[in-house]
Amino acid sequence: MFAVTIFLAAAALIVVAAVMGIVSLRKLDRSAQARALIWTATAIMAAFTVLAGLFISGYALTDPGGTEGLTIVLSWAVPLAALAVLAWLRPGWAAPALAVLTALLVVAGMWFAVDSASWRAFENANGPVRAVAILVLALPAAVLGLKRTGAAGWLLVALGLGPIAFSALGSLAGIVSLSAISVIPLITGLVYLAAARMSRSAESAETIRAAPA
Repeated sequence: MFAVTIFLAAAALIVVAAVMGIVSLRKLDRSAQARALIWTATAIMAAFTVLAGLFISGYALTDPGGTEGLTIVLSWAVPLAALAVLAWLRPGWAAPALAVLTALLVVAGMWFAVDSASWRAFENANGPVRAVAILVLALPAAVLGLKRTGAAGWLLVALGLGPIAFSALGSLAGIVSLSAISVIPLITGLVYLAAARMSRSAESAETIRAAPA
């Protein structure tokens, strides 16, 4: 099962490397390279969200299925869409909201480390809640990255590392689903941070060139 995580990570890194190779051949400046990285990471996160969402929805619509299954799908799809719209239209509101929700998810991982038996019972009855929560927060954070790249990068790194790191301290139960759902947000966050650094470097260079002799 960890092969899925490795495959996802490899695929994402290959795409990022290919984009960087293309922009390097076109000899774009660092600001343009940063924008290319940002849009590439966003596209990867969006594609992953669609695929993971379809996978999770398929399970829910099969078991328990019917109205209950549809309700389960809507219970995470609606918040995901609402947060993504908020991140696009009101990034100033979305950034602190996503930071608080990410912190709560990390705290849940710490709680799992302390009381893993109760969490296992809860997730056995309700499904992989932690993994779905990461998915719900990751796409809005990626959308936020189009406007606030650095802040979104740190949020995605926290989403990719925090829950899985603390959960692993208590029990390895559910670690496979967590790793599979966390790897793309983690890579997206790291790409955002690299792009933010490139943008700052480009802005600093422009400032130096524009400064009077």
